Amino acid sequence: MAKPSLLSRFWHLPDLIAKSVLIIGSAVSLSSCLDSHEEIWLKADGSGAARIQLAFPLAAAMLHGGEKGIEEMIRSFVSSTPALTSHVLTTSADGDRLNLDLTLTFDNALDLFNPAGGLNSSPLPAAATEFLGVTQINFSGLNLDFERRIELSKAIPGSLFIPHRQLQGHSITTIIHLPKAARTHNAGSSADEGRTLIWSTPLATALKGPAEMRFTMPLPIPWAIIGSLALMLGLLAASLTYYIRRRKTAA
Repeated sequence: MAKPSLLSRFWHLPDLIAKSVLIIGSAVSLSSCLDSHEEIWLKADGSGAARIQLAFPLAAAMLHGGEKGIEEMIRSFVSSTPALTSHVLTTSADGDRLNLDLTLTFDNALDLFNPAGGLNSSPLPAAATEFLGVTQINFSGLNLDFERRIELSKAIPGSLFIPHRQLQGHSITTIIHLPKAARTHNAGSSADEGRTLIWSTPLATALKGPAEMRFTMPLPIPWAIIGSLALMLGLLAASLTYYIRRRKTAA
């Protein structure tokens, strides 16, 4: 196949410039008023809930059918993700911004990251997938290691061209409530004796490089219940042994 000539490349240059301007313009429009607040509650049995609050321009929502299109996309995402058990979604337009408030529940947090039925198994726009990020969960001994990496600049092409002044006052916040205090973490702050971890990153900082959230938590093993069961089994074994010995003595 013949390579494109220099003339043909030059002919398409205006289209490339136009596309680049469109990408940069969209990025400036989107990032200039993007705010995110996530809050996740985890229980000792692995179940829990998450609340996601987003505010972004209506112009960005129009790329996916406006407010109704965003609602349909989210409901389709939830219905095609078996790990999610219920949801409550509300949206509202406020001037040129769209406010989204989504609450999700799940029975097992580990199922959320299962390739067969977790968050990444459902089709989403590339920007939303990048916004969810990549999460890894590993077990080491009696500890659970959690790591999440979000590259927001990939979700917003052309973000390097956004004036810094338009990013001021906007942030990305994630709060995770754990059933047990974290042994180690890289959260900016914590509360409830280490059971609540808070990452709050200015939007300008989040767009410069990957945002990483890490913590190590001891597994919430119910030692009191295990100890009680062990005691009951021990007493039962002792009673059986005593009964057998008495029968042998009587015989």
